[in-house]
Amino acid sequence: MFLKVRFWGVRGSIPSPGAETIRYGGDTTCIELRVGNEIIVFDAGSGIRPLGLKLMGEAQGAPIKVHLFITHTHWDHIQGFPFFVPAFIPNNHIIVYGADHETMPLSELFSGQMEREYFPIPIVAMGAKVEFTSISEETLKIGDIEISSMFVNHPSMAFAYRIDYNGHSVVFGGDHEPYNNMLSYSKLAYQVNGKQLDIEVNGQEEFSQLLDKKLALFCQDADLLIFDTAYTLDLYPQREGWGHSYPEYAVHIANMAGVKRLALTHHDPTDTDEKVDAKVKHTRQFIKSSKLSIECFAAQFGLELDIE
Repeated sequence: MFLKVRFWGVRGSIPSPGAETIRYGGDTTCIELRVGNEIIVFDAGSGIRPLGLKLMGEAQGAPIKVHLFITHTHWDHIQGFPFFVPAFIPNNHIIVYGADHETMPLSELFSGQMEREYFPIPIVAMGAKVEFTSISEETLKIGDIEISSMFVNHPSMAFAYRIDYNGHSVVFGGDHEPYNNMLSYSKLAYQVNGKQLDIEVNGQEEFSQLLDKKLALFCQDADLLIFDTAYTLDLYPQREGWGHSYPEYAVHIANMAGVKRLALTHHDPTDTDEKVDAKVKHTRQFIKSSKLSIECFAAQFGLELDIE
């Protein structure tokens, strides 16, 4: 068996359908990973709706079990869950993993968007067994699959995830901004080998270098790195602090980690297919001029990759 990755949503912030985004897709973040019969999903953006319909068609009435790992609970990463059909079907089992917030557990963060002020069907009316599991920086096992989590730099409790199976690995970096500031609500995001870092105490250069190394170690030798490149380097200064990255930084981390395959994702809602094409072209030129050997492409709705 091998890892199979399929992209169901690659857009950031808000669904962006239309003629100008039809090739890469307008649905927000959702990535499916299969190993044999295990169904593992990362994020429940609007892309989880078509995924759910596909799972229903495959199951033909048989019970469905899904392990759903949430990077963080900003709307573009959970807004599709109320439309995830398998969660409404009795005998199905949906296990949702993610971080509790200081003021609200993961379960309430999900159920809140389905209160009657916002949605006609409450989460308790879902027919499936929906189970919530709070996680931190740790490694879980699902059969022979290891899934590790690491807090990253984003205005929330946001994770990157690493999947290891049979000598192969995939890393989904989630929403992440270079370490020019401290955005995460979790102190663990800024710990290295048990030492708490602070940008004011350590200084910008040391702070960034140590945390870049931590992130690169998490991504070390991955067969595929899926990385947030919502902005261009030119646009980033205007949106610093919003929690997203740009291609040059993604290449920097990929190179430090020895990654050979880089997927650009979290496309900005204003990015047309042509703009995404241009970003890929620019990134490939940057890789070439830097004398690196990294395959680069943009994540795209429906794209399937076999990691073997």
